[in-house]
Parts: sequence; structure tokens; C-alpha cells
Amino acid sequence: MQCGQSAVAGLISNGAMIRRLVVGGLIGDGQSVAGLSVICHVTFPSVLSSPCLSCLRSSSSDDYRQWCHTCTIITGRHPTVMHRASSNATHPKKTILVTGASSGIGKQTALALAAQGHTIIMHGRNTRKTQEVRDWIVERTGNRDVHAHVADLSLMNEVARFAADINAAYDHLDVLVNNAGGQFGSTREVTAEGHEKTFAINTLAPFLLTNLLLPKLQRSPSARIVTVASESYRQAGQPILDDIELEGHYSMARAYGFSKLYVWWLMRQLDARLKAAGVRNVTVNTVEPGSAATALQRESIRKSPWMLPLIILWLPFIRTARHGARTSVLMASSPTVEGVSGEFWGNMRRKHINGKWISADGERRIWDYCERVCASYLTDVTQ
Repeated sequence: MQCGQSAVAGLISNGAMIRRLVVGGLIGDGQSVAGLSVICHVTFPSVLSSPCLSCLRSSSSDDYRQWCHTCTIITGRHPTVMHRASSNATHPKKTILVTGASSGIGKQTALALAAQGHTIIMHGRNTRKTQEVRDWIVERTGNRDVHAHVADLSLMNEVARFAADINAAYDHLDVLVNNAGGQFGSTREVTAEGHEKTFAINTLAPFLLTNLLLPKLQRSPSARIVTVASESYRQAGQPILDDIELEGHYSMARAYGFSKLYVWWLMRQLDARLKAAGVRNVTVNTVEPGSAATALQRESIRKSPWMLPLIILWLPFIRTARHGARTSVLMASSPTVEGVSGEFWGNMRRKHINGKWISADGERRIWDYCERVCASYLTDVTQ
């Protein structure tokens, strides 16, 4: 760890103005996000305008409105903004499920959609944290139609149980936002069900959950499936389709990049299958949030401390989770994208994808693999 700290100090000593650097929660042995000891650190004068002294003044309280851009990125704490719910003709009330809504981009997505006056079904993994975020959203929006549900989406039996709960509790579903995701360390981890953990959360879970909730979505006059991927799909190299769960080819970057490529392929395949089946009231789109400050990055740093110097260098380009949620909110609720389907969006606009990342054969093989793995849970998969 001392080596990592020295590397950080060396990197930031050139071209950066340092007020104070205390990053115990990220490069030390801190055990919780709440305990992050970032007080004030690197200011990039050419990019940031807020003085870091303001961070010092607010560091003893929960008022982060004066924190500089760098401070909010490393701690994951963002300015407190009050949003009041208002459902109107611009945003007709919808029933919207957001997975991974207890932190980061999912939390900001749920907040923004609740402020529009929708019924929000928010998913989290931890009961207490999810309920606290639910109460936080209600307090800030005035919208009490926000409901917390808990499941570990790394386990397919939990995904199936969660889907059954949603199917039993709600008459229909207008929007599903597959936001939950994970990135893990340099050592391959498997779930209790034997699946590589990144693939289980980022690829298998949205595949299974979407298919299990499809009948409820089809009850909506105009349903939307929005799945959060990442431009990291371009960084993993050529897909290894004869080792999908990377038993023999694992690396953190490869696992994350492939999982985001594969979930995009799955959504393309689902869109094609729905259109072939004549389903016209369900749209399927994929979004990417850009580089945003989330718990996913902080977890990655804890498990792979060597990433910290790279993230520090990348800080001027990292946006807040609230900014990262904008495209998800647009695709979930805006009438301007009504009927849009089968597309990849980022930064509030349609993205043009290099054809080398599109593979009809790859899409079918990933779909078939996920279908086989989830066969015992599937009862109504679109063929």
C-alpha cells in the first residue's frame, strides 16, 4: 500500500496544486464509504474554479454544496438539491422500476424520476440502506409513491424471487431501468451459484429480470426497457465466445468490458425478437453514463489499489452521478424518445457505434448461453 501512496504522490506533485491529501478511505484500509477521510486534496486550476478551502469549511457537516468537483468525485457525496414532484402532460405518470437505486447513478435516476411524479419501485441490495434512500427521495421530492425492494442480483434465484415479488405487487410496469452493475478486482470471483460475479450482475441479471418482467411491461400501453451499459465495451478486446465467463482468460478490465458488451448485445437481440413477434408497445434501448463518480469506482479502488493513480489523472473528466443519470432519465420518461427502440444513447443523444462491435452471431450465442443458464427460471421468454 505504501507503494501505491508513493505513486499517487508522485503523479499529483507535477502540474497539480495540492492543499491537503488525506485519502485513507480509498488507499488505506477504510471499511465503509461513510468513513472516507478525504478532506481536501488535488485542485486542477485549469479545470476547477471552487477553492478547496470551502471543502475544509464544510468537511465537518453534511453540507456539500461548497465542495469542489474533485472532492465530490472522490467521496461520492454531491450537493444537496431539493426536487419537488410534479406530474403533468410533459411526464404522464408511469410505474418505473430502477435497479441499483440505493446509490450512485441509480439513486440519482430514481430521484429525478420521482421528482417528475412517477411511481418509483427502487431496488437495492441492503435493506437498511435502500429504505434510507427511499426516505431521502420522499423527503426531497414530496412524492410518497416510492417503494423499496431488496434483492442480491448476483444470484439468479434472487433475481427470480425479486421478479415474482414485483409481478405480485404491481398490475403493470411502464419502465424497467436495468441500472444495477458491478466491477470487481484482479482475482476472478464466483457467486454461490458458480457464475463469474461481474457477468452474473452485469449480464445475466438484466437478461433474466427483463424476461421475467416482460409480461408486466406488455400490459403497459407504451413500455420502455432501458439498460445501462458502458463505453468500456471497447476496452476489452475481441470477445472470447468459447469462454464467456472467463474461466481461463480473466482480467478485471476484460470481465467488465465484455459484460457491458454482452448486455448491449442481449438488448439488441431482445429488440429484434420483440419486433419479429409483432410487439409494438415495448421499446428496448441501451445507455451509457460516461465517466461518473459512483460506488462502483470506489469498490474497484479498494480491490485494485493500482487503479487510484489512473483515476486521479482522469478526475477532470469524471462527472457526478447526477450528470451520469441524465440519459437514463431521458430514455425512461421523455416523450421526445417515444417509440425509439434498438438504439444506444449517451450524453443525451444517439450514439453511432463502430460496426466492428456489432455481431449477429455473437448476439445469438450470448442470448443462447444466458437462456440455457437461466432455463430453470424462465417461463415466458420471447422466441
